[in-house]
Amino acid sequence: MNKNISNIVNLGDRICATLECNGRRLASVNGMNFPSLEAVKRALIDLAGHYAGMAILTVRNCTQGWRDVTPLATMRRSAAIQQPVAVVAPHAGAQYLIPWAS
Repeated sequence: MNKNISNIVNLGDRICATLECNGRRLASVNGMNFPSLEAVKRALIDLAGHYAGMAILTVRNCTQGWRDVTPLATMRRSAAIQQPVAVVAPHAGAQYLIPWAS
């Protein structure tokens, strides 16, 4: 098996690609307007959104007849967790009233 073959994507090539994580399809593209293999991979990652774990990126060039399968490990963090707002006592600086004791 020759490992030195580079998979080239030309602008007119028909590309079918998917990104799957844990057996679930996160994104897929089907088109002809990709200038490079990197552009296909970037489009899939952008479509997938936030996910974490090991994903499989499969790109098939239907025009040239090759397929590229790439594992992709990512640990994307969700938006920063907001700190809870401090609760201010209803009568700051005053004595609490107990309804049953007054």
